[in-house]
Amino acid sequence: MGKNRFKEALLGRKEFIYTVELVPGRGSRGKTQDDLLKIVEKAAGARLVHAVSITDNPGGHPALSPNVIGLEVSRLGVDPIIHFTCKDKNRNQIESTLHSLDRIGISNLLLMTGDFPLYGFEGKAKPVFDLDFIQLIHLINEMNQGLEIDGKAPGGGVRLPPTHFFKGCTLSPFKKYESEVMAQYYKLYKKVKSGADFLITQVGFDARKFDELLRFMR
Repeated sequence: MGKNRFKEALLGRKEFIYTVELVPGRGSRGKTQDDLLKIVEKAAGARLVHAVSITDNPGGHPALSPNVIGLEVSRLGVDPIIHFTCKDKNRNQIESTLHSLDRIGISNLLLMTGDFPLYGFEGKAKPVFDLDFIQLIHLINEMNQGLEIDGKAPGGGVRLPPTHFFKGCTLSPFKKYESEVMAQYYKLYKKVKSGADFLITQVGFDARKFDELLRFMR
């Protein structure tokens, strides 16, 4: 496994961590994908960004997989953070995708349930949501320790080699009502207790809400 510079910087806590979120477009090629990689090239050259966060079909619409773009980003010298959602995949596809990411050396994941699937090819996509966030992080915890295959399954009764995922969660403290923000904090508590390694908030410019979040975390 290669060096995870984002993880080292975050755990070292000696500097402010900068990440940039990028949104792949629909299609395997085109201006959107080219512009995205140009931003990454500039970030790699400036060495000011610790990681690039790549969305997974945001808004429930199909787009180029963040796993593919993530590999290209890593080859440009920047650590990718792959948004990993549950909306489009059952538990078998989730595990398969995680094995694939570990195989190609991508370890930073931003876990979330995901936006409800909407427009797709000639109609609305069928949602899956076989696992929620807590179940997903439980699976990844097991994989990081070496997933033990059920003895009843083909090839069962063995323990797989450990994966190396550094897993984050999301939060939006910028809510209008107390009932809304307290629900966010309760979910954050469950996420951290389940094993989330880092947190990324929604974009916001309210210093008081950030202070409130830090007080809650303490």
